[in-house]
Amino acid sequence: MEPAILLAFDIGTSSVKTSMISAAGERVDAQSEAYPTRYAAGGVAEQDPADWWGCVCRTTRALLDRDPTRRGRVVGIGVCGHMLGCVPVDQSGAALHPCLIHADARAKAQYEAVDRAVGAERLYRMSGNILDARSSLCKQLWVKEALPDLYARTAKFLQCKDYITARLTGEIDTTDYSDASHGQLMDIQRRAYDPALYQELGLSMDKLPALHRGDQVVGHLREEAAKALGLPAGIPVIAGGGDGACGNVGAGAVAPGDSYLSLGTTAWIAQAVREPVFDPQRRLFNIMSLDGETCSLLGTTQAAGASINWVRRLLQLDLETLNRMAAQVEPGCEGLVFLPYLDGERTPVFDAEASGAFVGLRQKHGSAHMARAVLEGIAFALGQIADTLRQFTALKDLSAIGGGMNSQLLAGMVADVTRLRLHRLLVPAEDATSLGVAAAAGVGAGVFASLREATAGIQAVSTVEPGPTDWRYARNYSVYQGLYAQLALSMHRLVR
Repeated sequence: MEPAILLAFDIGTSSVKTSMISAAGERVDAQSEAYPTRYAAGGVAEQDPADWWGCVCRTTRALLDRDPTRRGRVVGIGVCGHMLGCVPVDQSGAALHPCLIHADARAKAQYEAVDRAVGAERLYRMSGNILDARSSLCKQLWVKEALPDLYARTAKFLQCKDYITARLTGEIDTTDYSDASHGQLMDIQRRAYDPALYQELGLSMDKLPALHRGDQVVGHLREEAAKALGLPAGIPVIAGGGDGACGNVGAGAVAPGDSYLSLGTTAWIAQAVREPVFDPQRRLFNIMSLDGETCSLLGTTQAAGASINWVRRLLQLDLETLNRMAAQVEPGCEGLVFLPYLDGERTPVFDAEASGAFVGLRQKHGSAHMARAVLEGIAFALGQIADTLRQFTALKDLSAIGGGMNSQLLAGMVADVTRLRLHRLLVPAEDATSLGVAAAAGVGAGVFASLREATAGIQAVSTVEPGPTDWRYARNYSVYQGLYAQLALSMHRLVR
């Protein structure tokens, strides 16, 4: 008998990735297809949900065409996707408007109104997440105020993964805890919507989909969708989850105390905790787990790998050369510090108008110093996240994924600055979300008893140990920690 396959759809920022995952947690095959995002003045960033569905169908058929025996081996389906979205659909599940994706900031006026009426602190205490114009809550209010006729015709507001789940099953009344909590739609402690909040904002709770565990079966593949994908009807489909929650599972962070680092274009450190943790300074996020049994407490830096790509373009270097040059410079870069705020910053400053900077630049510094300073700046940003997390929880070793871990130099810097062991996982960063939602689909289909069982086989391939404390890192890190407060006013004046 051929082994079972779990089918995972990852609705990413720029493409759909369809993966076939074995019950052993190994990728059997995968296929991706890109789609466009429309950007426009006023903070507009939107995608056409029909593009997602077309990519889902074509990529699935491509995988089946490569091996037709796979058609009868798929035992469960799960969808994950980018978070903080807003897809208004009618009763049939048809999208009434393009999706306002996570990067869409047109709801600035609504954000300010919610802040005045409800307050950022109350919303943080309710949802465990920081209010801004990109939250799904503010986007729903924008639809009501900017497009009142469309709002009246909206049956449900869905996230991107919910829209695909609806196309697969015909069921529009479903979302999961992770997307609802991160979008500030749900009381994270009660695992339920807050009627008082929606009444105060004049939003209809009837337009909110039912909340489910991400590993719960919410429907089965219907005939119409089965024909479009080339699969047999009746395969169980789970609620799925946001990409952040699915990535946690794919990195093996499912039990309280499990911690990991994702070091990619953006970077974060996350730890699974039993209950949400509320930072009085609102520097940390809480995202409900796929099974609803824990939360992920995390801090994020916006431009980790993005800063490396920027300095590579600036200096016209390939990655290998950049690392080799940076390694020739002593720790501390002879007094040069880089702030990696090229896309603003989240933890700990939460300032979209923050900007990058080299501080301490002198004639003695050259390209190699700049290359190393960028790497050290990323390590310092992660050091601040680790220090912030330590105020609320104990951090021990970190499992680590992401392209940045391929740089032994950068990985060593991060270990040195955070004072944490980094266990590099066999899981490629680009597969973590797909593996996570596939594990949840396996739980829903009865292949696994729990997410913990599904991720038991995740292994580290190497460990990066922190070296002896270096006074040069300590000096530069101390300077780094004070730079934002000293430069913020100038940053804001230059942006405006």
